Amino acid sequence: MQSDEPLGGGAAAPPPKILILGVGNLILKDDGFGVHLVNELQNTEFPDNVTLLEAGTVSHQLIPLLHEIDHLIVIDVVEAGDTPGSIFRFTPEDMQFTSDRMVSLHQISLIDVLRMTELTGRRPATVIIGVQPKDVATWSLELSEELKAVIPKVKSLLADELRRIQAGQNTRSTGAETIPDRA
Repeated sequence: MQSDEPLGGGAAAPPPKILILGVGNLILKDDGFGVHLVNELQNTEFPDNVTLLEAGTVSHQLIPLLHEIDHLIVIDVVEAGDTPGSIFRFTPEDMQFTSDRMVSLHQISLIDVLRMTELTGRRPATVIIGVQPKDVATWSLELSEELKAVIPKVKSLLADELRRIQAGQNTRSTGAETIPDRA
């Protein structure tokens, strides 16, 4: 039976499910930046729709979790040939360029996991906040001073990204961007 009456009521859409993923090898100095940052954020209060996860080196075991979320924010180091501590924001689509200039140290694993997620369901909208490392070869649990210095800026960028997502703004970028004002 059809009715010409407008539909009434209805609930507001639930907030998007967001995962902040810290990536890196904690024992290789700056390579562990994403893990250090997410661990540091553990005592920060986030809305119920935001989850923090320290993933170490990305694994295919993340695929089921990625199917359950709407937005993924990856914190990682990025080998861009820039000054240590330089910060970048980009999406996986931005990584389709032919230049060897910007390549995540975990790019293959992360991109492969995102592709597998897409093939087996749906892929979350993804943003990567990357930092140029100084040293990823030394065995150490400590970050370089250059990367320690940018932690507050990355936290601020992360907060901006969360506000953008919560406001329903598209998180796709128009290309990889360098975040100015490193310190």
